[in-house]
Amino acid sequence: MGQNSVTCVRSRWSLLLAMVLVVSIVVAGCGSGSRSLNVFVASSFAKVAQQLVAEHVARYPGTEVALNIAGSGTLVTQLQEGAEADVVILASTHHMTTLKENGLVSASKVIARNSLAVVTSPRLAGIITSIDEIRDRGFQIAVCVDSAPCGALAIAYASAVGLDLSLATREPNVRAVLAKVERDEVDIGFVYISDVQSSRVGIGHLASGEGSHYSTSYPLAVAADSNRQQEARDFVGLFAEEVGQSTLIHFGFQLP
Repeated sequence: MGQNSVTCVRSRWSLLLAMVLVVSIVVAGCGSGSRSLNVFVASSFAKVAQQLVAEHVARYPGTEVALNIAGSGTLVTQLQEGAEADVVILASTHHMTTLKENGLVSASKVIARNSLAVVTSPRLAGIITSIDEIRDRGFQIAVCVDSAPCGALAIAYASAVGLDLSLATREPNVRAVLAKVERDEVDIGFVYISDVQSSRVGIGHLASGEGSHYSTSYPLAVAADSNRQQEARDFVGLFAEEVGQSTLIHFGFQLP
């Protein structure tokens, strides 16, 4: 057999081997359930979740985690409509109870607490210092929609102190409210204490208000139909460890 023939045969075998390897990889991928671990997380909890996802991936190399970040009410709707999740973290025990009643999650556990905070745009920081100065002044106010826990807390607090929110803009989640305040698009916003601590812009905070008396809990649960139960439990377990506890405190959350 000539040199050219040998080279041709070798090339054909190399091509065949490459094709076999590709097919093997595809089949292995199809059979391993290799989609990402899907974590549904309330907007106000996003930074904590991102930090612990990094910790989880460092511990389990090759793991992929996909975060779906939205308001708690939106997450509940998505799950009720068939969205696939493995871990669910909400900013409301009420919303988590709804998921449990629908058989969408297993037993839940409260991992953190957060309190309402009234903040002002950087332009008004240090100028507006009390809720009394906001009444009847025509300030632009932003709050979360009613279905979001931050919106429910804002409405309850405003009702208690006699503040009219009928003209306030309604945002889908607390991150959207905070962004509008930070950009001076509104004068006042109702967010969480954790947002005050994590904001990198010089927003004002009405520390003298009673907003801190209005708080919400953050329950965590594994999705009932998750096909990655062990990995989901591994991720959930981080919140009970020192790394989870210190991360919560670092981002301004209170331990339950």
